[in-house]
Amino acid sequence: MKLEPSTPQKKPVFLLIAAGGFLILAILILTLRNKGGFSVDGKVTSAKRVNFLVHIISDSDKYLFSFYSELYPTEKKAALFFINPLTAFEDDDTTLEEKGKKAPDVLESALEDIFDHSIQYKITLSESNFKHIVDLLGGLELFFEPKSVRFTDKYNRKDRIYNLDGEDCFDVLSHLQDKKALSYIQRLETNESIILTLLEAIYVKKEIITKQKIALIHEKIETNLSLKEWESLVDYFKKEKVNYGVSELPAEPVLRVKKKDEMLKAKSDTVKVAFAKFSSDLKSMYFSDGERARIEVLNGTSKNGLARYGKSLLNDKGLKVLTVDNAWEEDFKNSVILNRSGNTNYTDSISETFQGRKVYYALRKDLGLDATVVLGEDFQGTKE
Repeated sequence: MKLEPSTPQKKPVFLLIAAGGFLILAILILTLRNKGGFSVDGKVTSAKRVNFLVHIISDSDKYLFSFYSELYPTEKKAALFFINPLTAFEDDDTTLEEKGKKAPDVLESALEDIFDHSIQYKITLSESNFKHIVDLLGGLELFFEPKSVRFTDKYNRKDRIYNLDGEDCFDVLSHLQDKKALSYIQRLETNESIILTLLEAIYVKKEIITKQKIALIHEKIETNLSLKEWESLVDYFKKEKVNYGVSELPAEPVLRVKKKDEMLKAKSDTVKVAFAKFSSDLKSMYFSDGERARIEVLNGTSKNGLARYGKSLLNDKGLKVLTVDNAWEEDFKNSVILNRSGNTNYTDSISETFQGRKVYYALRKDLGLDATVVLGEDFQGTKE
């Protein structure tokens, strides 16, 4: 018996189209996730790279500063790129500070044009928001030294270490010595120090940051992060010890003749190149190379030879020490580590070397240092 070949049944066209559509969608989602530009499961940190733009504004709508950040979750690194309120972009002679509550939108548009990509997540913290967050964390511990600005309109802080509540912390963050460009630059370093201290506090005080507190903050702040995305972001910073790098959006001082003041003029090409180099350095071995570290060790006691021994301990760990000297005072009872550049990798290593002594963020770019170590104890005999 001769069998006729069977004719294959044709699948309905709409099923083929649907299957093709699902395939394209799956490829698109995978591509976007790999590029760090999309969160399917609501977990912001599931991407390879996530970017944010954060603004701080007073309750009277005065613009204080912003920072653009790129977080690399798998590498546990984050680039923080701070923007001075005196900044004005090309073809615009109005500073961000003068734009007031419009500044966040202006800055967002300018950065998206410069970086040629959209900013994924935006967060605006009002003065009240900021104070509330600091209070929920139990305050922020800051270090004050003679060469830093210690005076504000409210307080003359004579001691070295203060645990500041939200009100006092915002007093430090917003205080401006005068309206000169140098004062704005110095205040931005204070802002950088406070933001790093806040991020560190989230990791150190993770036990008190409950899901209820996280939801309460999300309810109050202005952001395009969903509650689930916000929770995943905060949970990431609670769980992971992130290495931070800090830089500033480059801008040249320009005299405004009519207003008899200065602004900082930013050029798009310069900004783009500067951030590309900064983020590249952060992700490279350069960022953690101890031979490139710039550290000073100061003796905060009357005991001779303490700083030299401290240098020896750091050298044994592969960390380069530029200078040893006496501290500005010799009554330190405990050793302190001051982060000067925003590179947290170095100060974390220094802390480990000196048996976990506390790191304070007191950024001073003019010193040309990554860290100042003030020894208040004798560590001789601690070498392994």
